[in-house]
Amino acid sequence: MEEAQLVDSYLHSAHADDRLRILHTMREKNMWMPISLSADLLKLKLNPDEHIAILRSTSAKQRLAFEDYLTSQLMRWDQNVASAALWEWALRTDCIMWHRTLPLSLSPLTPQRMRYTLLDLAWFGGGFPLIQKLVDMDGLEDMSAAFISLLCFRALQFGVPSDRVLNFAKRGIEGSYHASSVADKTLPYFLAYVFRFDPQWAKAQKVNQSFSGIWSQFMNANQEGKRWEKELTILNKLVGRKPDAKDEATILENWPSIWDRHHIEAPILGWLFEQLAEKKFPIIAEQSWEFFAGVQPQILQTMLLTHTRPEVLVLALNVVGPFLDYNAQLKVLDHLKKLLTSIPNAVEVLTSLLPRYSALLNAEAGGTSVFGKVFEERQQMLAAFNKDKSGEVKGLGLWEKEFPPQDVSRHTFFAIAYHDKKLAEPKGDDFWTSLIAAWKNPSPDRIEALSTKARQAPDLFQICFIDTLGRFHGSDAAALKLLDFIRSSEEPVLRSVIHALQGIGTVRASQELVAFLTRPNVSANLQLEITQLLHELDVSHLQAELRSALNDLNYRTMRDSMLIELRDAISSLLVVEDHIKPSPSSSNLPQQPTTIDLDKMLAQKIDRYEQLSSEVKRALRTAQFFHLQVEQAGNSLGTIDLSPAIDMQYKALELSFREKFEQHCSDIIKQGILQRKLDVIGYARPIPSAMDDFEGYIEHLPIINTIPFFSRFKLRKMLRAICQFRPGKRFTLDGLKAFAIFFICFSRHECRYGLGKLFNITSMNQDQLLHFCKELHVFQDFRNRAAHEGFHPDASNNLDSIWKSTAAIIQGMFIISDGLEGQTAKGSIRKIG
Repeated sequence: MEEAQLVDSYLHSAHADDRLRILHTMREKNMWMPISLSADLLKLKLNPDEHIAILRSTSAKQRLAFEDYLTSQLMRWDQNVASAALWEWALRTDCIMWHRTLPLSLSPLTPQRMRYTLLDLAWFGGGFPLIQKLVDMDGLEDMSAAFISLLCFRALQFGVPSDRVLNFAKRGIEGSYHASSVADKTLPYFLAYVFRFDPQWAKAQKVNQSFSGIWSQFMNANQEGKRWEKELTILNKLVGRKPDAKDEATILENWPSIWDRHHIEAPILGWLFEQLAEKKFPIIAEQSWEFFAGVQPQILQTMLLTHTRPEVLVLALNVVGPFLDYNAQLKVLDHLKKLLTSIPNAVEVLTSLLPRYSALLNAEAGGTSVFGKVFEERQQMLAAFNKDKSGEVKGLGLWEKEFPPQDVSRHTFFAIAYHDKKLAEPKGDDFWTSLIAAWKNPSPDRIEALSTKARQAPDLFQICFIDTLGRFHGSDAAALKLLDFIRSSEEPVLRSVIHALQGIGTVRASQELVAFLTRPNVSANLQLEITQLLHELDVSHLQAELRSALNDLNYRTMRDSMLIELRDAISSLLVVEDHIKPSPSSSNLPQQPTTIDLDKMLAQKIDRYEQLSSEVKRALRTAQFFHLQVEQAGNSLGTIDLSPAIDMQYKALELSFREKFEQHCSDIIKQGILQRKLDVIGYARPIPSAMDDFEGYIEHLPIINTIPFFSRFKLRKMLRAICQFRPGKRFTLDGLKAFAIFFICFSRHECRYGLGKLFNITSMNQDQLLHFCKELHVFQDFRNRAAHEGFHPDASNNLDSIWKSTAAIIQGMFIISDGLEGQTAKGSIRKIG
């Protein structure tokens, strides 16, 4: 009863902090939210912390259903949520579906944090096959020192030798990793791996004084040369006899270091597991699987296949099974089957076997049973994994069978609204059926009744109502209903409101959207998100409101980089109009130029003008036509604004860059190499201090440090967006600055963060490239200032210099694009990572 009350309190809490406290209370009291509710709540755009808390407070009646849910949804979640889900899976399920962790390790878009978690949980998950694949993974050199050090240690534990990993370990010891490595944590792992596979190299190294404590501990452990021979001699004397009270201490004292455990032979292990099965050695029994880590997999397999006591074999398989290849596990299970046929208490013995193994004993033949389907899925995934193929984990739908009848309508709404599924409308007249009807057929006559039902619904589900109002395109009545939520202090609610206003799209809705730009309860991130939404609307009728918003922001200091970015984003929304009016002497002006005349003029100004697209030419002709009007008007200009000439040139440049570079940029982003490297720097999790360091490094590069108001915020925004890219999502570079920042980050010839030459521009040297990027940055800033402040007639003589800048940028664009196309033609642009 209390569990249901806590869940109800959670849903009726309007504030995220209150909801988090309730979820933590549920976890502490072992009270759980049903999986049917959690599955829906995780589709809402709540904060990641709340998503994680929801997962940690979720359970299902059937453990296998909970496991099916977690492992089938991992790629749908943010990496922080997915990593938390992996820990919940490892600690609260039977890990029968461990094979589903394998495809994650192969996907180029899997963030490092998720790979690190998979590696951390290797014993629960992929085990030996996972480690064997990761040591050969593409892009391993891009991973952080922390990841590679853990890979070294896991490879040592699971007995996976690798010359490649050995070289990484040596480099780690020599301190050749970049500044983000934490040597105090990584050095022991590197040393352990080198002591196993090249101990002479380790002994020959000089002690690094800053790590002398760690170094000396390892060196002392290895200074006696073949210390393991003495240890194994003592251990071998114990084999074959009944243990006494002192033997456990003897074993613990003489158990070899992890880098020497490959010398341990099967008889010692077999005898030890026999004693553990007899409840001897309680201290050793409390040790985790890591006590046996480092023993050769072949020795473990031999020990398991030669044991004749089923209860001992079951205990040993439970502990060391993940150290074996999958086929070796099946051989051991076949051996266990034969042993079980000869004993009377087979069922009792089987109850102690871990479900990840016992589930397979009767499933090899496939069939329609749940475990038969799991086995069939496992075989398919392992076959694909062995061929380096990564497929989607679709799940068996076990968790969906846990949905109670009263939740069907709610789940149907979430599936239709947030997963775009085509489902039939359920019958009834409750809140959820009304939402579904309104979502599918957003007729204005539904709004009032829907609003009445929404007021009676739990607070958290108000977000669903808000999202549904966004479907009422062209309805001011829907926009008015959203006004009830505009003063909320909850960012998820405000985000839903602004997206709903953009979806409604009326003048009133757009005005409210602009009004959000200066509301005190709206964060800077949301303000910038609003400017992106406004770009998709016709804002020609909102110019006064936009200029008013800019004026309201003037009291803030211009040193605030977020404010500079916000002002820049709002300025880009301002529409530049032609304010020239015919003068009394206009009848005496020369005849207006034709398209052919304008093209001739532009061809003289811009090299390779004829190669530009018709859309780009059209914008340039407009700019040139306006320029001629200015020249012909002479002193009759009065107080008109000359910024349309600049605006159309900027539009032409932006169109050109999209045509020339957007596909190339998109291709490299889809490969995942950029995400992998940015993840290591700290942009995926994110790590603010690491991002600050990188952005400071970029900002203070030669040439870049001369750019006025360099946009660090745009830099962070773009790199974070790249990290969050997933297949099916749309990614575009927004404006000349964005292209410039992309080139600065990924096209320089040298980069201490490993980002150089990823988007390989070979037709410019580094200084030329950075000067070109500076020109792009300055041109966009100039255009935005002209749109915001206007371009005075006194500056009309400067139009020629603006044309020269446009021509120079187009020339640079062709130089870069020619180089890219040349690489493609020669086949030198290859898939990287």
